[in-house]
Amino acid sequence: PQMNCQMRGRGNTTWSWPKKPYLIKLPEKTSVLGLPKHKRWVLLANFMDRTLQRNLLAMEIGNKITNLAWSPHGIPVELILNGVHQGQYVLTEQVRVDKNRVNITEMNNKDNEGEAVTGGYLLELDFHWDNAIQWKDHNIPFAVKYPDEDDITQAQIDYIKNYIAEASNAIYGSDFRDPEKGYAAYIDVDSFVDYWIVYEMLGYHELANPGSVYFHKDRGGKIVAGPIWDFDYGVLSYNTSPQAKTGLVLGRAIWYARLFEDKAFKQKVLDRIDEMMPQLREIPTFMAQTEDFLQKSAIVNFSLWNPADDGIINGDETLTYGAACERLRTIYKERLEVVPAALKKFHE
Repeated sequence: PQMNCQMRGRGNTTWSWPKKPYLIKLPEKTSVLGLPKHKRWVLLANFMDRTLQRNLLAMEIGNKITNLAWSPHGIPVELILNGVHQGQYVLTEQVRVDKNRVNITEMNNKDNEGEAVTGGYLLELDFHWDNAIQWKDHNIPFAVKYPDEDDITQAQIDYIKNYIAEASNAIYGSDFRDPEKGYAAYIDVDSFVDYWIVYEMLGYHELANPGSVYFHKDRGGKIVAGPIWDFDYGVLSYNTSPQAKTGLVLGRAIWYARLFEDKAFKQKVLDRIDEMMPQLREIPTFMAQTEDFLQKSAIVNFSLWNPADDGIINGDETLTYGAACERLRTIYKERLEVVPAALKKFHE
């Protein structure tokens, strides 16, 4: 359907590249290409991704294999802007608090005490340090994405900062393994397990950076990991993460550095990987199908944009589309073997 909309540029590093990502705001909540209704949508440019499928791959794993509360969906599209073909983009849902997205309790400025002040909150861990409400706890950069800066109250800011501090103190404290006093009292462990597995299987360093890493906390609940976001560069690349060839990339990322000191947590991750492995082994089929589906789109896209123009990040920028996709599948298959073996040896 045709409708008026607002459109602007978005992104941090990605906005500096020649092919621009965009945010679209519709006048009313609308289903787009079959996805649940909302006003806000994102067009991911994937400029540096010679395979055009890194974000799609992460979303497929997030939605089809993990038990994460919500993962954004991605649909490849052709973008025509002001009558000019801009190449292949991925239409996806912006990370927002909504019943169809991050489904947590919506707050107002009267929710300042008791149970009401405990949620919901959407948090981002982001080294870019460009949010209105942000702070560091144990040198990890936290920011509040919801409630919005114009709506949040000081009591709410104080509460979530204090809760993160209490959670961190429990994680780094001497009783961190204790189910009543330690990390399990503050974080939803299962979500942290699945969240880590997505990043580690894809060898994506951003969880350790961290950038575009999201947590959320509902009213009366613990901190939940997710949703996943921003997997367009650095994924399945020995160029950005050479250690992925033989070992873990994220064993010491943010809170996980401490969590993995608990043998019970490590075993939970190993058990979950084992449980997910049959579906994880089917992902190369999805990757091959995605390559076939995007063949014609890739020809047009790379006639307009050359990822190598702005440097070599993923390591496949100068390859043909087919060779880049084959490389991506090969590295993924290697990660299926490397990750469980390396994790078993971690902290032995």
